[in-house]
Amino acid sequence: MVSAERIIENLTEIPTLPTIYSSLADVLADPCSSTQDISKIISCDQASTSKILKIVNSPFYGFQGQIDTVSRAIVILGYNEIHNLILTSCIIDFFSKKDSSFIFQPVHFWGHSIAVGIATKSLAGIMGLTKQDNFFTAGVLHDIGKLIFFEFAEEQFAKALELAAKKRLALHLAEETVFGLDHAQIGALVSEKWGFPPSIVNALRYHQTGLVPETSDKLVAAVHLGNILVRALELGYPGDNLIPQPNQEALEILNLEPGSLTKIIPSLLRGYEEISRILL
Repeated sequence: MVSAERIIENLTEIPTLPTIYSSLADVLADPCSSTQDISKIISCDQASTSKILKIVNSPFYGFQGQIDTVSRAIVILGYNEIHNLILTSCIIDFFSKKDSSFIFQPVHFWGHSIAVGIATKSLAGIMGLTKQDNFFTAGVLHDIGKLIFFEFAEEQFAKALELAAKKRLALHLAEETVFGLDHAQIGALVSEKWGFPPSIVNALRYHQTGLVPETSDKLVAAVHLGNILVRALELGYPGDNLIPQPNQEALEILNLEPGSLTKIIPSLLRGYEEISRILL
């Protein structure tokens, strides 16, 4: 049996992300870096270049047909958003190669996750937030801990899935029974090892409650609500069929106008279809 302690001990064995991500991180950490420096790194990876241009030209980003080069994408969307889109693409490619013989299928998992990313960014839009760099990526990656379990402890994760289905438990509670910790905790640990931005690490760690202790974090609250909305719409499959109640404190942080969720559903559904085709 693979214990939670063993998984944590083996974090050093988890492979590094593709070179393009680490190279981008290094360049972005250098205050002297230019748009050309970043564009050059991305353009060396044709697959990443193609995906980035398709995403930013999709109706979801609102620049349909206007962005024809990576340099222009960086100018319009900013360094951080392009970096995050590369991160998202790398992670999906990284964890999409393994087939499953049981109920958990990565393609359906990623369908759910992409929908949560779209919902999270849509919530940022209706809140009128000017800085939305991490919202899509945080939403897409919020459940990555499930893939860590799937990749490194498949038999035990299957038991957690079976337990959740049999007793109609939330999957994170079944994970705690089997592993001693849940996907939010293991996801946060691995994301820290990979050098994810702290805001995204917090989204992974606290998305179930929607609250970061002693703060009013709109990003984490938006991922929390986006996840619940996507579950209600049955987009993709996150490992269980339960629809949790939203945390009232998280809702207060978001302070949404009545009817806001209903308004974003049509664009969420369109974005889900289009972005899924690009990334999957």
